Amino acid sequence: MRIAIVTQDEPFYLPAFLERIAQARGKDVVAMIILKPFNEKLLDTVRRAYNLYGPWEFLIYGFRFVWLKAMNVVSRFLPLGGPWSAADVARRHGIPVYRPENINVPAFLAVLSQEIQPDIIVSVAASQIFKKDILALPRYGCINVHTAPLPRYRGMLPTFWVLLNGEKETAVTVHYMTERLDDGDIIRQEPVPILADDTLDSLIRRTKRFGAEALLQALEDIEQGKVVCKPNDASQATYFSFPTRKDAQRFRALGRRFR
Repeated sequence: MRIAIVTQDEPFYLPAFLERIAQARGKDVVAMIILKPFNEKLLDTVRRAYNLYGPWEFLIYGFRFVWLKAMNVVSRFLPLGGPWSAADVARRHGIPVYRPENINVPAFLAVLSQEIQPDIIVSVAASQIFKKDILALPRYGCINVHTAPLPRYRGMLPTFWVLLNGEKETAVTVHYMTERLDDGDIIRQEPVPILADDTLDSLIRRTKRFGAEALLQALEDIEQGKVVCKPNDASQATYFSFPTRKDAQRFRALGRRFR
């Protein structure tokens, strides 16, 4: 199976997820397609993060971000620990890297169909909606890994929202993709426990670990023709956008922490 992964340059959580996939299926991964985070200007992304974390946490995450980016540069010449980025995972496993501005433009569709030729496309925190031409391209379709139960908790940063809403358990969901966000039949959904002392950071890390294993099992099921889909009923869906400053204040008022 020729697997193309579509992801983004997020250094905190995605490298470990992608490394697990590459360790297990690296010989099958024929492309690492890296999109810009949030598909927006850097200043807008910084503003989002500042409103979420507040000045002190933003400063801490900012230092972490700079350090991770620096280690990613160093790793090109002297691999130390890591991996540090999606591109670093690709380098270590000999996976070609592509960085299109827009994954849906005809020029990149030609690259996908003629050069990459994927049997399946896997979205892992991809920051752009796939249009119908991409969705129809691979013979096994396009699938997405969402770190929350669907059809509930569609949208952005679902780990924040399950903590804010006092859930005792969340989930990871692997599903087929449509042109609508977090839509499409469910291939696998695995429960993920929420612990009393979980922070946003710890829960994201746990859902990424569970998500990697769910994805690997989903790929195996698809290959072997064992998938029994469950409906991702849009009428039961709830959608959450990126948290605002007021949402972050409510989060802290409940005694929840970001790290």
